[in-house]
Amino acid sequence: MTTRRQFLGRSVAGLSFVSLAGAAPGLLARAAEDAVKADRNDHVLIVVELTGGNDGLNTVIPFEDALYYKNRRTLGIPKNEVVRLSDSLGLHPKLAPMAELFKEGKLAVVQGVGYPKPDRSHFRSMEIWHTASVAAAQPTTGWLGRSLDSMPRAKDATLRGLSLTEGLPQALQAEASFVPVVAQLEALTAAANDPKAKLRRELSTQPGATKGPVGHLRRQAETLYLAADRLKAANDQPGPSLEYPESDLGAQLQKAARIVAANLGVRVLYASQDGYDTHASQAETHGQLLEELAGAMATFEKDLSTRKLADKVVVMIFSEFGRRVDENASQGTDHGAASCLMLAGSPIQGGILGKHPSLATLGEGDLIHHTDFRSVYASLLDGWLGCLSKEILGAEFAKLAVLKG
Repeated sequence: MTTRRQFLGRSVAGLSFVSLAGAAPGLLARAAEDAVKADRNDHVLIVVELTGGNDGLNTVIPFEDALYYKNRRTLGIPKNEVVRLSDSLGLHPKLAPMAELFKEGKLAVVQGVGYPKPDRSHFRSMEIWHTASVAAAQPTTGWLGRSLDSMPRAKDATLRGLSLTEGLPQALQAEASFVPVVAQLEALTAAANDPKAKLRRELSTQPGATKGPVGHLRRQAETLYLAADRLKAANDQPGPSLEYPESDLGAQLQKAARIVAANLGVRVLYASQDGYDTHASQAETHGQLLEELAGAMATFEKDLSTRKLADKVVVMIFSEFGRRVDENASQGTDHGAASCLMLAGSPIQGGILGKHPSLATLGEGDLIHHTDFRSVYASLLDGWLGCLSKEILGAEFAKLAVLKG
């Protein structure tokens, strides 16, 4: 059977001919149509990872549920401080700027997100989210890496994916696509005038073998240096006079706005905010983290709107798991299971999706999920990036109404 990757290797003209002639089976015809759609699609997905396990119960708060305050004796957010989204749900007060996005119809809160038989290990749960697989034998690639591999190859060494984090996240591990880390590209440009750096560039990109391992490494080097040059040019371009929060996430999203504005062909960007493993003295730490998140997101959305790029970008905000319903003796919360997930941007159908998980019926002290996280992935892959989610995720998952029109 012809695979999607093989199919994408053919010319667009060939695909159009097969589709119009009706000679291909329905599945291949749909794959051809999807390949052309993905090639023309310039939508950008930005994934923001809240590393450590965000306390979803103190992020999206069921303030009318007495069990919330019974379990959160010191950590419960007073009802009069909750920023209300509905008659029974609201956001942590530090997320007030996100509530403004909600009012504008630019924020969707997906409730009860998780996966079967939840694992409370940071490493294992993150592995599941990054690979989109609960199988014991994990894929060697991430769900975003596979989506990049499924896109038509760019002819000009354009990079489809970039990581704004310190290292390459597992989600961006790909089989065929080259995904650099922005910090590495910036280091290349910072050392551009160093004689040794110049020599390394000359030796690694000079004309030579085009086939085999050496040719592959040479093409990667050329792509890397070209991307570094383009990224520097993007950073040198003046942008709106906006002050991002002085935080790591704020700096990452500011770079993301510049990259999108530079039209470099990037389709997927990955950012992260660390510090959510709040086992003790959670209240102040969690509040500060959410304030940084909300401030960075609000400024980023304003930045995109000012540049007239708001319709081009969707942001997905997730964490590897939630926290326990009952606070612990150290005024913190321990590793849990189901939690909330947020989607932001002008293309998002704002609102609350799904019911808040029951606080009366728990799974070993944790909220029980009712929405598989891969349903969110499938909705974004098919509806936003123009990829075939079934191939990337390995199965069909129910789509959610998270995108407008």
